[in-house]
Amino acid sequence: MYKGVLLGHPFMSECNKFLTRHKPLSHKQWIERMEQSSGLDQNIDLFGTGPTIELLEQKIATILGKERALFVPKGTIGQHSALLHWSSLSSFKKVAIHPQSHMEVDEKFAYKELLGLDAVMFGNPDKAIDTKDIENLPKDLSTICVELPTRRAGFKLPTWESLIYLKQFSIENNIPLHIDGARLFESACHYDRPYDEVAALGDSVYISLYKTLGAAAGGIIAGNSDFIEQLEPWRSRLGGELFTAFPYILTALWGIENYLPRIPEFHKRALKLSHSIKRAFGPKAIPNPVQCNGFLIELPIEADVLERKALALAKRDKIWLFDRIIKTDDNNCRIEIQIGDALDDWQDHELIEVINNMIS
Repeated sequence: MYKGVLLGHPFMSECNKFLTRHKPLSHKQWIERMEQSSGLDQNIDLFGTGPTIELLEQKIATILGKERALFVPKGTIGQHSALLHWSSLSSFKKVAIHPQSHMEVDEKFAYKELLGLDAVMFGNPDKAIDTKDIENLPKDLSTICVELPTRRAGFKLPTWESLIYLKQFSIENNIPLHIDGARLFESACHYDRPYDEVAALGDSVYISLYKTLGAAAGGIIAGNSDFIEQLEPWRSRLGGELFTAFPYILTALWGIENYLPRIPEFHKRALKLSHSIKRAFGPKAIPNPVQCNGFLIELPIEADVLERKALALAKRDKIWLFDRIIKTDDNNCRIEIQIGDALDDWQDHELIEVINNMIS
């Protein structure tokens, strides 16, 4: 048993049809993708510098409307660097985060154990932040962090009005606002606003390069020139200057050219698929309004039973359905769907038929 997280299970590598995210690539396919990258003929990067890294950083900075951007090999390195920088400018050592934020749930409390910072919980479980949550924020904070969307809360997004109110609060109280925008591009589709308008709310912004942009790994921190200059030492101190990061850089450049234009399409497909699932299984099957390309499906089946059936399907038919199964109670569970190019191989009715066979 993988305790609900099936990503990386040995059966997965034997499958040839996938449901969620982008299709996983073999070593050979990754090399082929790098060979198609616009940065292939540039000199190789070394210790965080070089023409390909500079090209990537410039492209992302332009897309986000920021003065500069900084490549990091892992999002935690970038976001920790940002938190450390903002806290170094403040007499306070507290950050405001959602109780289900990535920083709280997935990083083993690094903000406390590694960075020496305290956290103020900001918002309520399974809900996006709202104006009331903002009004209740203390003012002795070094940073306010908002995750767009909050994945562990069901990919929920606050209203645009709440984000504007949060920005006003941060300005009036001189508290930097950091956007954990691992999925910022996908979130912008919900707001029907350009990427740079969403990014403009943050004094610093993080985006993932390996999620919807499909890079091998890595992320970007963006902000004004002074902020990025001050961030570079923190990246080094946290071990973020690799000898070379060219596989991450080349595949990120490929993703900007090939996946970034498709993000609105992935958003529309998520809405369409969720409507088809509700028609087939009832409104309870989509427990939260779908706001980006990621959403939850609730199924009337025990989590352990669904896991066994999904793995049996993977072994028998080479079809990989779920990366993560979430237990809700004894008779129901939830699964995550994140729309990427894997869904190119499916028609809605085919997926519904497979899910129906799973729960019958």
